[in-house]
Amino acid sequence: MSNFRDEDYAYILGDCLHDIFYVDSSYRGKIAQMRLLSEIIVRKLIDYNPDDQLTIGDKEVLKTVKALTYGDHFKKCILAVKNDTTDYYAANSCSHSKVRSQITQDDYNKIYEHLLDLISCLFIQFFSKHTFGTNQKIVSCFSLLPPIIRYKVLSFLYANDNHNIILIDKLVLVTLKEFGKEKTTQWLEDNKAHLTSIPTDFYDNMYQYSLRTVATNMKATYQTMEEAKVFFNHNKKAFVEDTEEEVRDFAKLMEFFYTGRKLDTKIVPSEYVVSFHDKK
Repeated sequence: MSNFRDEDYAYILGDCLHDIFYVDSSYRGKIAQMRLLSEIIVRKLIDYNPDDQLTIGDKEVLKTVKALTYGDHFKKCILAVKNDTTDYYAANSCSHSKVRSQITQDDYNKIYEHLLDLISCLFIQFFSKHTFGTNQKIVSCFSLLPPIIRYKVLSFLYANDNHNIILIDKLVLVTLKEFGKEKTTQWLEDNKAHLTSIPTDFYDNMYQYSLRTVATNMKATYQTMEEAKVFFNHNKKAFVEDTEEEVRDFAKLMEFFYTGRKLDTKIVPSEYVVSFHDKK
């Protein structure tokens, strides 16, 4: 039986996200809240007892993280949120009084990027148990994440499974949506030798197929977390109530990801319904 129950953390997630993203507070305060948010993510990653104290830098906690599949990557992401470097102050400094200098927007931006990496670990962990692309319903549900999260997850998975055609296809598409045609084309050229060696059914190889994707210059339907949540809410019923346990588990992870996030009220997705073959 799982120790971690999503519903136990609903209020604290709401408070963290409110203070980080939805009110005008100091960068020091926002980064300190990111540490608290990171603790919740770590608890979920290692299924930690909710009644036990957890410190993200604790040796035993990090040892447990490291023992997971892809644990080295997870540990690296945790420490990037926690520890200062030469070019930014991190969550440790912002949670204590030793550092008296100003915490800047640059500090915040760098920690936020690392926080996104850590959040992405939740989905990487899921796909360490369920290979990406083997269930089309999950691929469709995954498309209801913001492009930056999809990009981070797929980039990591590609580094560990670079012959997965569906993964490559989705990585190229989300790179195009998040970073544009120039960066995506550069990625294709950097990986051309490998992609050319992977045959496909209707094109000579994955490089040629991916060039076709880039030529569409497709734009993101939703960019921010708040925009994406609108589309997830609009479509989640089919996934939450699916007959396959694997799909329901992924939908539950998606619900956890969006817990505490506001909805972008300017977005009305009345005409947008995900099918199991959408290339969103």
